[in-house]
Amino acid sequence: MVNSKGGVLFTGALALAALAGCDPAGESNGAAGSETAGAVGEADVHAAFLANLSVHCGESFPGVVNAAPDGDPYFSPGLELTLTFRECSEEEVRVPVYAGDNASRTWIFTRTGEGVDLRHDHRYPDGTPEPNTFYGSFVAAPPVAVEAPSANAHEFKRVRDDGLVTGWRVEIIPGERYTYGTQRDGEWRHRFDFDLTEPVQWDLEPWGHPSLGEVASLAPAQEEFWANLAAHCGQAFEGRLVERPDPDQIFEGDEVMTVHFRGCGENRLALPFHVDDNRSRTWLLTRTTAGIDLRHDHRHEDGSPEPSTWYGAHTPGTGTANRQEFIRAGDGEVPSGWAIEIVPGERYTYGTIRDGQWNYRIDFDLTTPVSEPLAPWGHEGSTAAR
Repeated sequence: MVNSKGGVLFTGALALAALAGCDPAGESNGAAGSETAGAVGEADVHAAFLANLSVHCGESFPGVVNAAPDGDPYFSPGLELTLTFRECSEEEVRVPVYAGDNASRTWIFTRTGEGVDLRHDHRYPDGTPEPNTFYGSFVAAPPVAVEAPSANAHEFKRVRDDGLVTGWRVEIIPGERYTYGTQRDGEWRHRFDFDLTEPVQWDLEPWGHPSLGEVASLAPAQEEFWANLAAHCGQAFEGRLVERPDPDQIFEGDEVMTVHFRGCGENRLALPFHVDDNRSRTWLLTRTTAGIDLRHDHRHEDGSPEPSTWYGAHTPGTGTANRQEFIRAGDGEVPSGWAIEIVPGERYTYGTIRDGQWNYRIDFDLTTPVSEPLAPWGHEGSTAAR
């Protein structure tokens, strides 16, 4: 639904070139605020942090780049920015940031497990994702982070193989200041500061995302494909591994596999994929202004994201009502990615493809629903869709 300030307050949400933004090796930060939002309790600093971000939902604010590495191709000190607290809930806050008319970036804060995950959704003007997208990290605590998470500051850090601590820091003092940036070993590399004392009028939408409250239009074949998937919403089905590489380091071939059509929002479908007792995987299909985007949300048992997560690709064409392919840019390499097939009431197929041929293939029997499984790790209590 839309709040009184025009921002979307959505419930049950999960956490995803022209300006690539802060790359995965880049980092972030800001000085920790000492104040807390007056009405926000501190029993759960992660909930309080998201609540502080949500205070300004629907509002836009001016900002400036106060620090950037020498030679950075995208940012330089003095560059003016604008951000919008666009969509807010207890589970997720989405914050697009604009450099002039460049609307390629959205910061996504998602509550998961015992913390918050930060991701960077980067898109081209046509709405398709940039190759460097959905990178980010889970909130960290000392000694990886400089300070413990608070209602006003979270550090999203990781330790590189060489021991260097890199990542992002975000600070929020409602009604005063929002700071975002990258850091290395606790020192700022990028730092963006936004003035929250006075909202500004801003009408630009982030690339690839429909206007608030609207559903992204798809080509007729993709609309029918989407409807074919959604027709099974709320049901679960068992499947089996039909094709796999030899040798295979992932599956033995005799696992019990289950797909759950669990989250069915107007712009996103969330399909957890369970392998025996492993509930780490969720397939996420999102409508964009350019087609359909497929992402793989992988979580540990405690709900924190696995290092290899949020990978995926976008549809390169309209596909058919029964099959859509999600292909990564090849740069001269053999095209590869994923394919999903759906014959309503009969079969759902997911797998990886290479040069149009199946590499992995899993077929699910849609003729006989099974009992709904437990929620995927990190999503307990959430519908995983918006």
